[in-house]
Amino acid sequence: MAMALTRKAVFNQSWPIMLANGAAPIVGLVDTLMVGRFIGTSALAGIGLGAVIYGIFYWGFGFLRMSTAGLAAQSDGAGDEAEVQAHIFRAIPIGILIGLMVMALQVWLLPLAFSIYTASSEIETSAATYISARLWGLPATLGTIALMGWFVGISRAGHALRLQIVLNIVNIILSPIFVIGLGAGLYGVGLASAFAEWAGLAAGLFLMWREIKARGGLRPNAVSRKLLLAKDALSKLGVANSNIFIRTMALTVGFNFFGNAAASEGEVFLAGYHILMQMITMTALILDGFAHTAEAVAGAAYGAKDRKRFSKAVRLTTEFSAGFAFLTGAAIMLGGPFLIRLLSDDPAVQQSAMTYLPYCALAPIIGFMAWQMDGIFIGTTRTREMRNAGIAAVIIYIAAHYALTPLFGPAGIWIAFLIYYVMRAVTLGLYYPRITRYVETEYAD
Repeated sequence: MAMALTRKAVFNQSWPIMLANGAAPIVGLVDTLMVGRFIGTSALAGIGLGAVIYGIFYWGFGFLRMSTAGLAAQSDGAGDEAEVQAHIFRAIPIGILIGLMVMALQVWLLPLAFSIYTASSEIETSAATYISARLWGLPATLGTIALMGWFVGISRAGHALRLQIVLNIVNIILSPIFVIGLGAGLYGVGLASAFAEWAGLAAGLFLMWREIKARGGLRPNAVSRKLLLAKDALSKLGVANSNIFIRTMALTVGFNFFGNAAASEGEVFLAGYHILMQMITMTALILDGFAHTAEAVAGAAYGAKDRKRFSKAVRLTTEFSAGFAFLTGAAIMLGGPFLIRLLSDDPAVQQSAMTYLPYCALAPIIGFMAWQMDGIFIGTTRTREMRNAGIAAVIIYIAAHYALTPLFGPAGIWIAFLIYYVMRAVTLGLYYPRITRYVETEYAD
């Protein structure tokens, strides 16, 4: 059931992912809007720190999406429908179980997280209030990202978009009700997002079942103990997940290092940083549309042992990614001032965010290749290389931070962060010839 590999087909597969990914941070934007407009600057700084810490749980278990996407794409390319279905039946329970475990352990995990960051007790209290509410939705969040990966892997990006639409509509409705109507403050902001995550999971499960029916129905052996617990499949899943987990933890260290550096500069800088990170997150997730398409089409070609299709998949998705990187960078420079004023009415926060807006606009232009390489490596499940590259990139980034910050002050924090994007692409690029050599050797016509 592989999609056609033309520019039109690649774009048609990518734009729903772009919209779905672009919709993902709307939850954070709505939360930021509610806090910035109706609660205050201190709470806005707190939600900024809270979002960074919550991101440890969200992105830390992002292997659920990545491994599911890559493995499903390869099974789809190989025409193994039972295994395509088995991948999601393995992934969703794992995600929900992990989310429940984190919720149970939060009484120990949150103090540990706060011990890492440099922030006032008032900001920490605000962050803790927000996180404790958001965690009610974490099991649903992790189940949902597994579903998102599966939809991407089987080239059904429209389902991922529909899932995100449901999630965001629920959040947009509930957040003002909880904050303005009920006066629930930061806890209400987080709780509205948690309810929205459960609504998103319910929508995703419905769409999953409809897709299975459209593909000929449930394969009886897809839910059999023999297939779900097959030693080879579990071993491959375990290796992929562990490598991606380590790699994601390395990236999480990098992004949290950036957040901690922002927190050390004070409340105003941290609040401005949080606004700019909303823009970076949104543009990164939009550009990830082409990286996710690369996961699907490159992964399917890899599974089908089609060398020419693999090369074409990489080329087409990368061309689109480069073009849109410059468009999104320009959009940040043009629309950034409006969004900054919308998200905060504090003149000091607005000024801080405007000062560093050009660095924010450079992020997609400099970073698109890092995201694109991620997609190619995920689709081919080259997870060991991703792990090694992720560790190397974060080490180089931290070294650059300590070298540049004394020279450039707060601007050095942003310059080092942009270097991080460059090194993520460079370190993966060093491994890319291994993939092409493998394809040439194993998948030659």
